[in-house]
Amino acid sequence: MTTKEPGITNTELAAFCRQFASLMHAQINILDIFAALREQSESPLLREIIDRVRDDIEMGRSLATAFSRYPNCFSPFFISMIRQGELEGELDRVLEDLASHFASRVDDSIDVAERDAVGFDWQRATILFQWIFTWIVALIAVCALGSGLIWYGTVEFDLPGRPGPNILLFVGTVLLLGVLLFARGRRKR
Repeated sequence: MTTKEPGITNTELAAFCRQFASLMHAQINILDIFAALREQSESPLLREIIDRVRDDIEMGRSLATAFSRYPNCFSPFFISMIRQGELEGELDRVLEDLASHFASRVDDSIDVAERDAVGFDWQRATILFQWIFTWIVALIAVCALGSGLIWYGTVEFDLPGRPGPNILLFVGTVLLLGVLLFARGRRKR
């Protein structure tokens, strides 16, 4: 899409979000939701975007990623709210909040600022840093466990005497458990 294309008005976004929230709350299949939203939409641009977002969802992309491909129509605020709703598992509540937000701004103006004016995406950077840090800690944990086991296996009569391998095994186990708990907690949100 070019930057000269018209966007979606706040009225259209409010109706879209409200209908989407209602269908999500009814626990309808996401692909069926997009089919229903397409039928209910009067905007040809919104219908085209709904088709493309549905295709992205079928290919395994997240909703936030699918919507972020249309920066002229969906603001960074909209994208970050959708991303947060997906992470928390409360997409219907987030969509209701977005519908209220857009309904309060029903002057039919377009709610998208220029992409350059947005700046750095701190939320995405934080998530990326968390996973990089998690993988580094997991690597350190595996190295500590491996070193402790190798130390036990190669040095004779070292079981009760020196605390070195015991410390490595303990630290590796604690770090690995921490990584597993962190990853499990992030997935449940």
